[in-house]
Amino acid sequence: MRPLILISALVWVGCGSETAPQPPPVGRFVYPSGIVHRQVDGSPNGALYVASANFDKCYDTGSLIALDLDSLGLPEIGASVPASGPAEITDLQVDSNNSYVQIDSFAGEMTLWTPRTGGTPRLFVPTRAEGNYLHAIDIQDRTNEGKTILNCVGASQGDRNCVPTALSLTSKIAGAVDDQPRAPAPIGVTVDDSGDQPELWVTHTEAADSPARSSKSFQTYLVHLPDAGGDSLSLSKDDFVSLTPPGLPIGGAHATAIGDRYVYVTGRNFVAGQTLVSASFLLRLVDRTDTTRILETSLSSVYQTLEARDIIRIPLGKPEEHLDKDRLYILARSPDTLLVVDVDNASSARPSFLVVSAVPLPEGASGLQILRRGDPGDELVAVTCAGTTRTLGVLVLYDTKLGQVVRQVGDVGTQPYGLAVDQRGTSAARVFVTNFGDGRVAVIDIPNIRQPQDARLVAYLGEPQGLDPKQGTSTCRQETQP
Repeated sequence: MRPLILISALVWVGCGSETAPQPPPVGRFVYPSGIVHRQVDGSPNGALYVASANFDKCYDTGSLIALDLDSLGLPEIGASVPASGPAEITDLQVDSNNSYVQIDSFAGEMTLWTPRTGGTPRLFVPTRAEGNYLHAIDIQDRTNEGKTILNCVGASQGDRNCVPTALSLTSKIAGAVDDQPRAPAPIGVTVDDSGDQPELWVTHTEAADSPARSSKSFQTYLVHLPDAGGDSLSLSKDDFVSLTPPGLPIGGAHATAIGDRYVYVTGRNFVAGQTLVSASFLLRLVDRTDTTRILETSLSSVYQTLEARDIIRIPLGKPEEHLDKDRLYILARSPDTLLVVDVDNASSARPSFLVVSAVPLPEGASGLQILRRGDPGDELVAVTCAGTTRTLGVLVLYDTKLGQVVRQVGDVGTQPYGLAVDQRGTSAARVFVTNFGDGRVAVIDIPNIRQPQDARLVAYLGEPQGLDPKQGTSTCRQETQP
């Protein structure tokens, strides 16, 4: 009986330790994903907001951390990199009482709404854990100290846990029938801030079956929140746009770009029940004047690819020219490619599409950002690429004027994903990249955006997350919270 008693005791102790609260660490990232840079009045470097996905569920939740970049000792843009290599800044100086909040696990992209008429900026981040939440976090500046206060929308002042007041995209949907509409596994979020209120569009990567867990009657949606600026967020069935109306095959979506009339939606592989389903489209359009009207572009017949990821839209021409023409930058995968697509008659009932170029990229293209240098059509396109299992990721810079890749900044980190840009006018820029695999944020400087060949890796923010060599995943670190 002695061995049995010993085993029982060990199991009891293990269960007790698992139920003990284990909030995420305050001073480091855990599988960082979404990232946003924000300029702050009176601050030379501004603030950086980083979401941790808590991919291995080592902690109870994920987190969102605000960094005061002025206090971190980053090198000046243009400074040479010492022989010892990029600076490694591990003390993030996070204020646990103000500049840190808990969000649910598996965070995806993140976006920022800045009111045009002044007021409180707001961050939005979707998470793919069980609740399938959309989190809204308000930003308050303490100008006398240069720090940021994060407040969970709908929660009491000072509450650091945003999960209880987050908006679920899969439960308690007013008007839903047989568990549809729902948006399980939300990942992409885009905000239209041209009006007085933030207008959100959210994608999801898992098809919604009806009833839930029946593996029948799958549908995918685009969640549309026309007014997400209030003190709390709510959903009804009318806020779900079906991406699979009669006549179009079911397809998953990854990212959106917002045009004057249309929302451009990229298609990706998606999960239906227990099955991974290949993407059925590369690009679809949602008519903002009538969201039941979905346009299939058939771009996949022009350029064959497995799926797509990020997308950015640039209106071409000066405002006074009224060209009604958009340019789209789309990341395609397998083969990994930057597609440059022009949209003529972009506000008409039947826009037309032309693939201008297809630029080969390293494997694992994920994030996309644009640095503007002058008139529309003169951009520097930054792309994160994860590389292979044997190589570190790279940041690719594509010059739209030259029509070619002009720089690849190598050894950025393991599985680079999200991108944020601090652009200093039309002269210089600083790029921040979340390294999902190693738990850090890489800092890349472009001292002159007219000469992107001089881009250089200058620093890492955060501690490297430990890896289990047998599993290839992080080792859970038990940490005492302040």
